[in-house]
Amino acid sequence: MDDATKRAYIRTRLSKAREDLAAARSLLTLGYLRVAVNRAYYTIFHTASAALLWIGVERSRHLGVQSAFGEFLVKSGSIEPEFGRLYAKAREAREEQDYDLEAAPLTLQDAAQIVDDAERFVNRIEQYLRQVGAV
Repeated sequence: MDDATKRAYIRTRLSKAREDLAAARSLLTLGYLRVAVNRAYYTIFHTASAALLWIGVERSRHLGVQSAFGEFLVKSGSIEPEFGRLYAKAREAREEQDYDLEAAPLTLQDAAQIVDDAERFVNRIEQYLRQVGAV
């Protein structure tokens, strides 16, 4: 894939991430905490996928994207370890809330923190992508 195609794909992923983040904020305000966390997670997923594409790494599964993000962006020193932890926390919360029928409901504070973390994540990765000339 050439750089122009990668840039187009990255713009699409970042646009989806920003849309998901806006939806997460709206859902949080409406009290739909589980769905807000779901959208916050997808904010992170789309953003991480965009960053990985720039360095030529593509994964098809959620855990694969998270693992590759840690391996190629965090361990390399391009992105701070804190963002790997935010990614893991959001994925675990989303999976628990979406699939574990016995999971305790999220508190507003916990859900809001995950949404805030997703915003920090997308801001940091967009900064990285600007630094490397991907956007």
